Amino acid sequence: MATEEDDKFAARIAGLLEYHRVMLSDEPRNVLLAEAIRQTVTSDTAFLDIGAGSGAWAIYAATLGAKRVVAVEIEEALIPIIYKHAAENDVADRIEIIHGDCKDVEIDGRFDVIVSELFGHNAFGAETVTSFVDIRERFLADGGILIPDRLSLVAVPVRIEHPSLPAGLPIKSDFLGELRLNYPRTNTLSQRDNVTFLASPEQLVVLDFASVKEALALSKLTASWGLEQVRQANAIATFNLSRFRDGLELNSLESQSWSLALYEFAPFDVGSGTLSFTFNMEPENVNWSVSLPSHHEMRPRAYSPVFGFTRLRMAQQSTPHLSFPAPKKP
Repeated sequence: MATEEDDKFAARIAGLLEYHRVMLSDEPRNVLLAEAIRQTVTSDTAFLDIGAGSGAWAIYAATLGAKRVVAVEIEEALIPIIYKHAAENDVADRIEIIHGDCKDVEIDGRFDVIVSELFGHNAFGAETVTSFVDIRERFLADGGILIPDRLSLVAVPVRIEHPSLPAGLPIKSDFLGELRLNYPRTNTLSQRDNVTFLASPEQLVVLDFASVKEALALSKLTASWGLEQVRQANAIATFNLSRFRDGLELNSLESQSWSLALYEFAPFDVGSGTLSFTFNMEPENVNWSVSLPSHHEMRPRAYSPVFGFTRLRMAQQSTPHLSFPAPKKP
């Protein structure tokens, strides 16, 4: 008879398999990360993979002859997958597999090379910083190498081409469109042909895993661009650059395991000018604004999920309608 724990385990399997299928299919990421490992692993290397997933990097390090390989993974369902993959590659006897959260596990010794992409939901947030400080202090040997060693967030003004809504109907739906501007959306690799870059990307924030000691300031991140035709811009795109080693940097625009984030706005009807983007990434107060410092008479455009929620609630209260709420459960 299946237990509640079995049911929870079973419910995770399909999502985990699909996620790791995508990760293993990401050739640009795999090639760069593998080269970074190849450059750093020798027969004297102690190698630690934190958040090992399907086990690919621990297995690769073992095939390169690392003297010690440890794979740490918090997801129980992935533990047998790591082992089976290691057995397929004839290195099962050379990899120590640990099930647990990296902040809780105890591992003897220090490691010359540590691979970890524990970026979490907010890659630049306090949780990520805390994790990497802990990894350095407890597991990294003197002179050891972290892969990746740096993560940057960059921004660029773009033009998004998408059909007017509702498609094929002779009616308006502007209110829905205006509300939607308050919510960022992601764009997968297959959808990026609909996005046209209008300038070169500018850096918003950088996280150096080898030296960071405290949470980053994630409010009032800014970038500006001079544009010939400001009116073409209707969104700011942000994406990551992940550096594995000097000369080995993954641009997430080339990666199917990263998404492009889009912060749309109502375009400014002007020609040449300076477009400025101000972004607050603090999880409890995400908001952004777009302004024209070159045209002070033009009011900035400001957006936030809070604005969308407030506007919809106000509209709800003033909308004539009948309501039949579901009965309360006893």
